[in-house]
Amino acid sequence: MMLNDVQKAAYKLIQSDARFLYTLVDIQENAKNIDSNYIMMSQPYIGLFTDGSEQWCKKVGLEVVNFTDEEKKYYTALRQSHKLYELSYDQYRSLLMQKFDESDTYFYNIRSLIEKIFGYYNVGTDLCDGEFCGNTILCALYTPIDTFNNEKAGLWIKEISNVAGKLAAFFGCVNYPTYKYNDNIPVHYKDYHFYKNCPLKEKTEFGFLLFSILCSINYATEFVNKYFVEEIPQKFKFAYLQYYYLCDFIKQINVVNGTNFYINASLKDQSFRNCLAHYGLGQYMKEEDLRLDDMLMGLTNKAFNMDYITAKEHLYTYLSELVQQIKLKILI
Repeated sequence: MMLNDVQKAAYKLIQSDARFLYTLVDIQENAKNIDSNYIMMSQPYIGLFTDGSEQWCKKVGLEVVNFTDEEKKYYTALRQSHKLYELSYDQYRSLLMQKFDESDTYFYNIRSLIEKIFGYYNVGTDLCDGEFCGNTILCALYTPIDTFNNEKAGLWIKEISNVAGKLAAFFGCVNYPTYKYNDNIPVHYKDYHFYKNCPLKEKTEFGFLLFSILCSINYATEFVNKYFVEEIPQKFKFAYLQYYYLCDFIKQINVVNGTNFYINASLKDQSFRNCLAHYGLGQYMKEEDLRLDDMLMGLTNKAFNMDYITAKEHLYTYLSELVQQIKLKILI
């Protein structure tokens, strides 16, 4: 199957995501300084790669790994978790707190009487270089199966992840070295009892919702951006997908809660977002738009008239400004 130049550019972006997935596996097996459930915070992006690359291959006529009905259902649902902030505020709050209550009930029921009285852990958090970049409630919300009351959940997820590995191999991930990562940055976890013993001064559902937004942003801007040494497309892609949906979700937060959070929405662009989420360069770019030496193949130049580095600096500034507002509101 011969691909045109735009399709070849999309193929390279898919290869990059496959290489990222390959690197995650290498980190899990070989990294000495990482001790957290960080890979579960990667679930939305694994879903994007797995479902998105399979769909892309079908569109361009490439023969790819066949999905079972169960695998297709799982990865279609998994990819949707990257756009939870597309939900209404009430829908998101309800789903998040449902998972919080499931976690609290599960850990309460397995604790001793003394622990129940004086406090027990009901939420695990991930930290990268001291910054919160994940929590177990978000991970449960991302994953489209019950993880709290299912002893076989871990094994089941491992087994259904095989097809993602086969797809990554199809795109030649093993033909390249893993992305370089920094073994000196501490990545670890810390368990808390929300809300009795936790880092929040806003010890409410709203406080935890904002904390989860903080974690989801920091996964991209702190963990992926700092832990991976070289510049890789995922540093922009993951951060942008959070940013795109937060631009509108923050407005809902303000209306419902009487707050005045602000995020600069000047980079919000649906066509650009679709390219990142679906590898849909063919509907957006012409061959003359391509910049094959660019990290995103010229996408930021096309969308924003900015080179990749400049666009990334703007994106990270806007997200950092929001993070600082949330920290002031909720963290001790």
